[in-house]
Amino acid sequence: MLQLVNATRKKGCQCGDTWYPSAPSVTWNDALEKAAMNHSSDMFAKKYFSHTSADGTKAGSRIDAAGYRWKFYGENIAMGYTNEKEVIEGWISSPGHCKNIMNPNFKEMGVANKGSYWTQEFGAK
Repeated sequence: MLQLVNATRKKGCQCGDTWYPSAPSVTWNDALEKAAMNHSSDMFAKKYFSHTSADGTKAGSRIDAAGYRWKFYGENIAMGYTNEKEVIEGWISSPGHCKNIMNPNFKEMGVANKGSYWTQEFGAK
């Protein structure tokens, strides 16, 4: 997934009506991966699909709880995809998700899936 994201960032991307130029590569972050896995697992176990957890927790708090001290963060979620290529294509076809992928403020990323529930966390310290 990291390679797919960085390839997209490198070439630039049309996100809806907006063209986003090339952006620097992001690096992998284990704490962001942990936050992503926790959210994907929670959505899978409790059968919901939302940026807000079943207990009302929002992405920033989940990222904090995973040990990542962020200055900026962004979250993409997806459901129903079976592999990384499908999910990245889905996110790129959605302007808001695509904007997160192309955001030059984000320096790090983690992603995880449980079943067909996917969460991608971006951050910068």
